[in-house]
Amino acid sequence: MQVSITTKKSILATVISTTMLSGCFWDDPREVAKYVSENIDRDEVVSHLVTLEGLASATTDGNSITRAAGTKGYANSVEFIVETMKEHGYIVTTQEFDFRAWEELAGTKANVDGKDLISVREADEGVEADFAVMSYSGNSNGQVSGELAFITPDFRFDAPDYDSTDGCEASDFTGKDVAGKIAVIQRGGCAFDAKVVNAENAGAKAVIVFNQGNDEGRKSVVNGTLGSDTKATIAALGARFDLGQEWYNKAQSETVLANLTVNVKDEDVVTQNILAETPRGNDDQVVMLGAHLDSVPEGPGINDNGTGTAGLLEYAVTLSELEVPVKNKVRFAWWAAEEAGLVGSEYYTNDLFQPIYNDAQAQILEELGLKDPSELTPEQVELVEARYTELNKVKLYLNFDMIGSPNYIYGVMDGDLSDTKDSPDNAYTGDFKPPYGTSDIESIFQEFFTDKEEATIPQALSKRSDYAGFADWGVAFGGLFTGAEKVKTAEEVEKFGGDIDVSYDKCYHQACDDVNNVNQNALYTNTQSLAYVTTYYAMSKQLFPEQPAEPEVKAQRAFSTGEAPKEKLRIGERLKAADSVSDHDHFHGDFDQDLK
Repeated sequence: MQVSITTKKSILATVISTTMLSGCFWDDPREVAKYVSENIDRDEVVSHLVTLEGLASATTDGNSITRAAGTKGYANSVEFIVETMKEHGYIVTTQEFDFRAWEELAGTKANVDGKDLISVREADEGVEADFAVMSYSGNSNGQVSGELAFITPDFRFDAPDYDSTDGCEASDFTGKDVAGKIAVIQRGGCAFDAKVVNAENAGAKAVIVFNQGNDEGRKSVVNGTLGSDTKATIAALGARFDLGQEWYNKAQSETVLANLTVNVKDEDVVTQNILAETPRGNDDQVVMLGAHLDSVPEGPGINDNGTGTAGLLEYAVTLSELEVPVKNKVRFAWWAAEEAGLVGSEYYTNDLFQPIYNDAQAQILEELGLKDPSELTPEQVELVEARYTELNKVKLYLNFDMIGSPNYIYGVMDGDLSDTKDSPDNAYTGDFKPPYGTSDIESIFQEFFTDKEEATIPQALSKRSDYAGFADWGVAFGGLFTGAEKVKTAEEVEKFGGDIDVSYDKCYHQACDDVNNVNQNALYTNTQSLAYVTTYYAMSKQLFPEQPAEPEVKAQRAFSTGEAPKEKLRIGERLKAADSVSDHDHFHGDFDQDLK
């Protein structure tokens, strides 16, 4: 006999009510977390995905449907989330901001060395794509024709000093005959935007970035973004590694010509984040979780990121229907314009945290009898940071981006860096460390998967998804990820099943990212996981183990003794300095700035 979710909740509620007579149930965060997690309705999570796909709108060229920020499909998605959250008693607001909306139109073509290339928009299951137009690429304004010009590619993958930084510095173009030609640059070492801007400044008419080729996950088409704040104006494409290497080899002995036509729409629009919070709970200790609501223009974005969106929504519904008396306020966020470079979450975090930091700084200046922030020693800046952390009510942030990939892994952010410290994707190099509490969040996620007897894969803290803004402002973070365009290894197949040497998501950033492109088992388990971890913190009086007050003690001592300060940067500046070490391709390979 099948028991309805309402009946199951009633039965459990009776059990809980009996247990509550002993006065202990709601005081045990783990028991409450387990209770909520077990009440997640798998069918309802999938139902949200079906709804999201139905809300997508046709692209301008009519070749696909989309929920990209600035489109009708996104507006429909916002309305759906807002109405559902209000129906379940949440306090809901939308945060509007200006956004540079970009869309590829019909008519894009590429021909290199006499061969017509296949765009990711034209490829299907039996046809391999050759290239993609990078988001925020400029228009070609008709056909651009020219000779291919290579910069400093490095194919010595086994060399101990291998490091592809092709085109990352303006000096890379010194002595290179690029003017009036189409620059071809290898991926790696820096943001795509830097490569394209450097090439344009050197006189290139257009740019093709081909994949790095140093591992299986970096051989397919580069489907990237220049970011909405790019200064580049020329056409920019991404291509497969094998094509770039083929063109390079041929160019060593003869001229290789290309003809490119890129047709895009680029305009400023208004879009919005959605914020919803519980009416009860300690508002001095906010537990926050989020997922980006937008898709890429190429498709409806059901795995990326309808899965994170649906997981959050069903958890919110369950939390409300079970009438859980949360001790801490829970705030949900659905972010706009993530696919354009984390625009919505960055807008929110800067708008919220900068004034708090300014207030903390003003308080410390007054207490120290100083007038200008430039007078603060590095140790006194640490005192400002300690005060800022005290004043900031958002104590942690959990991020859920692509949690139902068809050829999935269970990826958990490596909060203590124990497994990914040396990863090239790790943004926390040298002495940089994640905010206090980040490692504890990882351990609670691991607790859930261990109880389920499920393996996990540690994920490097690359700061390539919407948790980046929180990390930059010193907020503890964690999250889940099931994989994007990279391929599944034999070791991962041993742990999770699936197909070896096949992408975690073969429809990543494509029109086929629909409801059929989701592993429902992975989505259900991850939704249970996010429910468990969020509820655990929502019910915890003390979120993390006591943190030593060393920064404040050191700052006080330095002020009183004149002790020589060490070199330090403030919250935000200190962690953003780590950005320069990675080539910025998002938590799931989004934007190197690689749009996933």
